[in-house]
Amino acid sequence: MNKILIAFLLLSAVLAAPAKSEFRPVQNEKEVGGKLDNMAKSLQSIQSNFHQERYIHFMNTSIDSEGKFWFKKENSLRWEYTSPFKYTVIINRGIVILSDHDGNANQFQVEGNKIFEQVNNIIVAAMSGDIVNNEDFEVQLLENNDYYLVKLKPLDKEVSKVVYEMEIFFEKSSLEIAKIKMNEPSDDYTLIRYSNRKINEPIPDSVFGL
Repeated sequence: MNKILIAFLLLSAVLAAPAKSEFRPVQNEKEVGGKLDNMAKSLQSIQSNFHQERYIHFMNTSIDSEGKFWFKKENSLRWEYTSPFKYTVIINRGIVILSDHDGNANQFQVEGNKIFEQVNNIIVAAMSGDIVNNEDFEVQLLENNDYYLVKLKPLDKEVSKVVYEMEIFFEKSSLEIAKIKMNEPSDDYTLIRYSNRKINEPIPDSVFGL
C-alpha cells in the first residue's frame, strides 16, 4: 500500500511540474531582443542542411523533404531540395528563380508579390537583424530551457489568409536559428529544421545563380 501511495505522489509531482518544452514569456524582452538583433547583425552568411516537414491537416499526413540552404548578406538565399525530389529556389537582388529537376526555370520579381515578399522579409530579417521590432507583424517573444521563440502574426489581412503565424526558434546557447515554422489558417504548417550549420564562412556569388 505504501508503494502505491509513493508511486501516486511521484506521478502527481511529475504531472504538476512544468514541462521542459513549455514556452513562457521572456523576463526581459528588451535584453533578449537586443541579443538576437546583435547576433543577426554580426551574421554574414549561413550554410546548412535542412529537413522540411509539410503537414496537411485534412489528410492528417506529413510530406518530408531534405536539402541544403545558403544565406548571404545582402538578401541572397538558396534553397536546394535534394530529396525526395530535386527543386531549387533562389532569391537574389529582388529576383526569384525557380528550377525543377528537369532544369526548367522561371523567374519573377519579389516586389509586387505581397505574400512572397512578406515571407521572404521575415526569413531575411531573422538572419540579418531587426526581427523583434518588425512593424509588419504582431510580435511575441517567448522562451523555454533550450530556445527563444519569436512568434510573428502578419498585420496585413491578405497575408494572414495564407500565413497565419510564423514561429522562429533560436538556440539559447548560440542564438542561431534552429528551426522555422509557418502556420496556415487551415491548420496546415511547414516546419524547417536546420543542421550542420556553418556560420560566416565565405560563399561564392555563383551559388545564387543557376
